[in-house]
Amino acid sequence: MRITESIYLVGSLQFGLSGPWDCHVYLLKGPEGLVLIDAGGGTHDEQILRNVEREGFDPRDVCALLLTHNHFDHSCGAARLRALTGCRVYLSEVSREQLERGTETDVGLDLAKAMGIYPSDFRYRHCPVDHAVRDGEVIEVGGLRFEAIAVAGHSPDSICYLVELEGRRNLFVGDVLFYGGILGLINFPGSTMEGYRRDLHKLAGLRIDGLFPGHMLFTLRDGQRHIDAALEQCRRGVIPRSIGQFELIF
Repeated sequence: MRITESIYLVGSLQFGLSGPWDCHVYLLKGPEGLVLIDAGGGTHDEQILRNVEREGFDPRDVCALLLTHNHFDHSCGAARLRALTGCRVYLSEVSREQLERGTETDVGLDLAKAMGIYPSDFRYRHCPVDHAVRDGEVIEVGGLRFEAIAVAGHSPDSICYLVELEGRRNLFVGDVLFYGGILGLINFPGSTMEGYRRDLHKLAGLRIDGLFPGHMLFTLRDGQRHIDAALEQCRRGVIPRSIGQFELIF
């Protein structure tokens, strides 16, 4: 699904593009190659690549896969996509070891299954990490320049990726925040308001146009308004709007 001349959605549960455990999987067209943002849950990798082909691209031109964090609906598709395209995988240095060799207990999948979030036969799929991403690092792939911004809160390893395309400043935020200023705070180990209070301010004043979360709605215009709404949630002395409540303020 084409969003702009350079941004496509090639995987998604909510938009019906791929599997039931898939976050939004974005494809970015750069002057020197293709870049994927997140990988989905690993059950419909071939479908994601067929979607890449339907948009007129060769999956072998995918040179990089940038993972926003190591939750299963974002990272478990990485190994197969890496094998099928030959791309390099990028993930926060915080969770590199987990993706490469963590057990289901290490990564919390056993708890997620016990909570009924994932079925008993869902598998955690290890994947080599070609590059461990650091906060503030600039990543140049496919002829595009990404700034990595670490924002804990939804998870300890969450990375937002800022990239300029077609004269717009675009931020891919994973599950850090969502349209309408909704926070990605969840009842799961590693998700904390402390992380939001410490790190979310890094997204202030970035003049973001396009805001692209890992689920639900995205926007091409005035993305900073949604970030500022999330910042306001963190400044209040009450429990903020969080994923699962879904009320929108715009």
